[in-house]
Amino acid sequence: MNLSYLPMSKASQPLLALAAEHPPKYLIDFFRDNHFVKVKGALNAETAAVIDQHISQQVDWNLVFNHQGQHQDLNARAVDTWTAEQKADLQTIVNTQASSGFQYLYENIPLYDIYHSNLLPGHFFNQIIEFLNTESTLNFFRELLSAPQISFADAQITRFGAGHFLNVHDDNVVDKNRVAAFVINLTKEWRPDWGGALHMLDEQGNITNSFVPSFNEINIFKIPIDHYVGYVSPFAMQKRVSITGWLRTGENPKS
Repeated sequence: MNLSYLPMSKASQPLLALAAEHPPKYLIDFFRDNHFVKVKGALNAETAAVIDQHISQQVDWNLVFNHQGQHQDLNARAVDTWTAEQKADLQTIVNTQASSGFQYLYENIPLYDIYHSNLLPGHFFNQIIEFLNTESTLNFFRELLSAPQISFADAQITRFGAGHFLNVHDDNVVDKNRVAAFVINLTKEWRPDWGGALHMLDEQGNITNSFVPSFNEINIFKIPIDHYVGYVSPFAMQKRVSITGWLRTGENPKS
């Protein structure tokens, strides 16, 4: 990872929190019956605003994709300086695999790795992982999902712009012990016809539910459920920003 980040002193870091200490019963019941749920206004207003502020200030991002089964990351700003031929070669690599197998192309900030590898001591990004792993946050998810076995969360910041996508998969990775996936939406003023929605599928491959990018809403779904993020249109005028991650059981392997 060859990125730069804006520093932030601990003294100026706000306390991050959810909007409510406990999920309402109707959301618990909805998840039990449907294996997914949408939590609107999930973060308190200050938390949503400060996370949005710091993400919007981030200059460098990884550009990530899958190449022959291996995760790859490039410096997105460096890729912007490539020649048209180099960019076309990368797009060919991405599209060739996407046509026949699992593929993705988007920008990310690997929060979990940054925190547990101590890459950015004192940086605000570390506080996001700490917030997701407080007992109060984990207990909210445990109650919501009726899953007391949840022991920790990992996460990344993702940003989808024009031409980005994440094709069909189910998040069920061997030895990851994932109970559910979550998407903390931080996208403002998104148009549905720009694409970029989170789509969930049934066993026949039909779309059963779609979540259009929004602001301060958490989408949570049980693993394994096939899903994908739709292709973002070339005429999209914004970027789809979210904190995405997984609620997991067992011992945190990076603790």
